[in-house]
Amino acid sequence: MSTESFQKALSATGYLMPDGSSAPGLLRTGEDATWRLRSVLTDRRVGLNADAVFSAQNTPTIIFKDAGNATPDEAHIHKWHEAAWNVGLAPLLWIITPTEIRLYDCYTARASEIGEQSGSIPLDVFPLDVADRLQALDSLCGRFATETGAFWSSPIGQNINRRHRVDRELLSEISALEMGLTRIIPSSPDVAQQSEAETAFAREFAQRLIGRCIFTLYLVDRGIAQRFVPPALSPDVAQMFSSIDTAFTLFEWLREKFNGDLFPMDDPGAEHQRLGEAHLSLLREFIQGRSLVPNQHGQGRLFRFRYDAIPVDLISSIYQQFARSSAADQADTQGLHYTPVELVHMTLDPVFEGLPPTARLLDPACGSGAFLVESFRRLVWKNAQNKPASRTLIRDILNNRLFGLDINKSALGIAAFSLYLAALESRRESYI
Repeated sequence: MSTESFQKALSATGYLMPDGSSAPGLLRTGEDATWRLRSVLTDRRVGLNADAVFSAQNTPTIIFKDAGNATPDEAHIHKWHEAAWNVGLAPLLWIITPTEIRLYDCYTARASEIGEQSGSIPLDVFPLDVADRLQALDSLCGRFATETGAFWSSPIGQNINRRHRVDRELLSEISALEMGLTRIIPSSPDVAQQSEAETAFAREFAQRLIGRCIFTLYLVDRGIAQRFVPPALSPDVAQMFSSIDTAFTLFEWLREKFNGDLFPMDDPGAEHQRLGEAHLSLLREFIQGRSLVPNQHGQGRLFRFRYDAIPVDLISSIYQQFARSSAADQADTQGLHYTPVELVHMTLDPVFEGLPPTARLLDPACGSGAFLVESFRRLVWKNAQNKPASRTLIRDILNNRLFGLDINKSALGIAAFSLYLAALESRRESYI
């Protein structure tokens, strides 16, 4: 049951009707929701546990969080804001306390200096007992302003910068990490400088390292790996990359558990000879949340990347950047393009409307698997019908009902990576 403050805030801005019912576009906790909305409404792993989401033209725009009958402390607010940013679902978060409404930008996480303890800064605050301020809130981002798009030209909307969304921030960090790893010249007397072939090999090696690193972060953050990792490995991912020996213990475990096709070691001996402390140091910086982007190098972040909250399909889209850099000059001729998550959903929504649960799907130019991952998730949902998805069902869909082709080997590796994560996520969601 929502608090009186929550009811007052949403009634004053048109998101609740005069009789207390939800306005069109408002979805509240307890109502049937897609997996995208469940991530902020009910997923305990994410930890936001929002009370409602408003969508305009089927695009989530506002997340509403009822703070309850007591004023939340800054630690709770920071946690909710961080979760909303990592999910990347909507641009605006409303936190409603007993006395006020605080608006937070979910598309920005400014960098903080090492040791700085600043909390989340709201875009604006609106006291619930000041009628003029409630009217101002309604005018700026009430339901009418949000539905018509007027919100984006308001002082609040103009302060929201899409360039700092979680997917773009993570892409920037991964690209900087790839560049740093690629530039490391092996300590070999035969390699005084990087030739074109050597640079290509170094880039492929860097991408394998990053892929294994991010996959491991997903497994650990989502509580999947802890029961299975070798006793020789620390549960701390940064410690897994503390030495060459621990790194290769991890790589061997990944190869054994995931059939060797997840960013594979084609030549373990050559990898062992190439991997050095310079590579491990960069990977640890990335894991520990130190920015590697040149003009921010070494800075900490106000928000950390949370791989238990960042959607799998977002990672799939980001990794298309790797496919492009691997193909180099052939990227355009191979049709390699960054696919925004929103485009995937817009394309598949009409396709799946009348699709039977027994459908089989083929993507003849699958790239890094953005469409395959979302198709997999929707097939699981259609077959499970809100019941726990069994391992048998998940394996049947992966092995017999989803097919992807592509001429770019790196892209196919990323598609496999993404589908592994989606399968693990679907299985885990059965227990949420």
